[in-house]
Amino acid sequence: MTGADANGRGHGVNGPRLSLGDLRLRILVVAVLPLLMAIGLFAAYFAHHSLAEAETSLDRLGRDSALHLSNAVAYDLFAGNLPAVKRLLEYELASRQILAAAILERGQWQLVGGNGALLPDLAEIEFVSPGAWRRANTHYFAHPIHTHGEADPYLENQNAGDTDIHLVIALGREPIERTRAQVGTVALGMGSLSLVLALFLAWRLSGRVSKPLQAITATVGGLADGNLAVRIPETSQGEIGQLEHGVNRMAEALAENQRGLEQRVREATAELLGQKLAAEAAVLAKSRFLAAASHDLRQPLHALTLLVSALRESAPSGEAGRLAAHIEASASAMESLLNALLDLSRLDAGVVEARPRCVPVAQVLANVEQQFRPLAREQGTPLTIRTSAVWVRSDPALLERILANLVANALRHAGHGRVLVGVRRIGADGLRFEVRDTGRGIPEEFQTRIFEEYFQLENPERHRDKGLGLGLAIVARLARLLGGEVRVRSAPERGSCFAFECPRCQPEADGPREPQPAPEIALPLENALVAFIDDDQAILEAMVELFDQWGVALAAGEDAEQVCAELRALGRPPDLILCDYRLGEARSGIGAVALLRQAFGLRIPAALLTGDTAPDTIQAIQASGLPMLHKPLKPARLRAFLSHLLAESPTAPTTSPTTKGSS
Repeated sequence: MTGADANGRGHGVNGPRLSLGDLRLRILVVAVLPLLMAIGLFAAYFAHHSLAEAETSLDRLGRDSALHLSNAVAYDLFAGNLPAVKRLLEYELASRQILAAAILERGQWQLVGGNGALLPDLAEIEFVSPGAWRRANTHYFAHPIHTHGEADPYLENQNAGDTDIHLVIALGREPIERTRAQVGTVALGMGSLSLVLALFLAWRLSGRVSKPLQAITATVGGLADGNLAVRIPETSQGEIGQLEHGVNRMAEALAENQRGLEQRVREATAELLGQKLAAEAAVLAKSRFLAAASHDLRQPLHALTLLVSALRESAPSGEAGRLAAHIEASASAMESLLNALLDLSRLDAGVVEARPRCVPVAQVLANVEQQFRPLAREQGTPLTIRTSAVWVRSDPALLERILANLVANALRHAGHGRVLVGVRRIGADGLRFEVRDTGRGIPEEFQTRIFEEYFQLENPERHRDKGLGLGLAIVARLARLLGGEVRVRSAPERGSCFAFECPRCQPEADGPREPQPAPEIALPLENALVAFIDDDQAILEAMVELFDQWGVALAAGEDAEQVCAELRALGRPPDLILCDYRLGEARSGIGAVALLRQAFGLRIPAALLTGDTAPDTIQAIQASGLPMLHKPLKPARLRAFLSHLLAESPTAPTTSPTTKGSS
């Protein structure tokens, strides 16, 4: 049976269901209890009536016996025939089951028959006689004996004779006790028979009632447990049959409602899935567009940066120098935007990994203060940084980047107010960094949107001096990467407070010191030969111009085969390989580097340049193990990087060079 076990037990919505045994027991109690009361009342009435009749019969027997015997012995007693009186007493004792009989004359017992010890006290007779009374289990009856002759029925008001002589008899209660025992036996037998019959009938009746009710209970329990396919066999009549039919109709309605609800859920799920896929497609399309736009913008910007650098070196002063400085400033602003897009792409691609360790808070805050103290002094905004001696477990670079973005944002919006940076202890092992400003504040309805990309509350004209709207979006992603969350508290005209938490830690007393980064070694490149591959003609020309000014030999071309042929013509392998990641004909710089290394059988130091910010591109480059530089690239940084790469990775022969990947 669904919803119950084999014994009819189960559990309903609000508690245990009534089992079959409990239900039948209750029906039996309801059916038998009135019968037991009726049997008890009937037995009590029958016993009382029977005992009353026995009492009456005994009283009548005693009175009749006393009257009869007193009349019978009156003549013989009057005549002085005492033996005859004695015989009459003995006869009556034997025939009427009298326990004792005696003649009481003038306060003395005369002619005692039977058990004289049962005769009453003489003092008692004076108060009771003539009549009947009882002492313990013996009934006494007394009647006067008229010894002056018989009364003439035709004479009125005649003297009844001497009444000083009485006949007293004693009767036992054995007949009443026998009647009591018989009544008890009969009542017990009739009650037992009636009870057995009633139990049998009630059991049969309870079975016909309880089984359908138990089936109904189990069905309702099954419906409550979610089994909407359970039904009740409609085998009963009357109200129970109507109840069975009603429960089945309810189950059908529930099943129909569930089917309708499931259909609506499926439709809603399909609609939500479609919206989710559309949203994901839109996000993917946006990412592809941004990646493509970033790549397409970085290519000419990289060439522009190189050409501007070459122009400033050739014309450091005058009108040409002034124009070159303006061009360089505009290029730097565009580079900032593209670098922010690159940071978002790297975070979305999951290639940025947090490496937490125990670092001193004072060191992180000192780096932030060193970075922003000049800017705060320049714009006249008081910057207060309250340091602390505690240590936190976090990635120092990412932690410093979060604080730097928050401080830069606070300085930008503080106006004529001030900026405060500090830490608070949270609980037993927590620390909260806070960046406060006294600026105009953020309305509550915008406090969640400020972490969205490109959202700026006070820059509808999109002026680049007020930021790009990407700093807080990067902060939110970095905080999640560190396992935390940035929270903001703000009110209009009362400033803002940005906070995030980190776990505290205790540094090891004699633990190993963190390795210090090696200083950059800017070695000269005059004697080096650099192989450069890029399919953008403007970048090739700008790179040739730049390397000519540096006095560095450059073998440049649009593909690896062209550069390899030029190198063979020069008769020497390159000292460095610098290659764009995305080349023509769907080839990649990873394959180009592998081809040059294989051509010369050497593990030549190499690096990749890219203007692509797509997550898959960044992941592919990281998987290759080659260093990566993002366009646009400042010439000074490029020269320092190439010098450092040449110093750290001397050329070594390779027996089996391999290509790590391409796209």
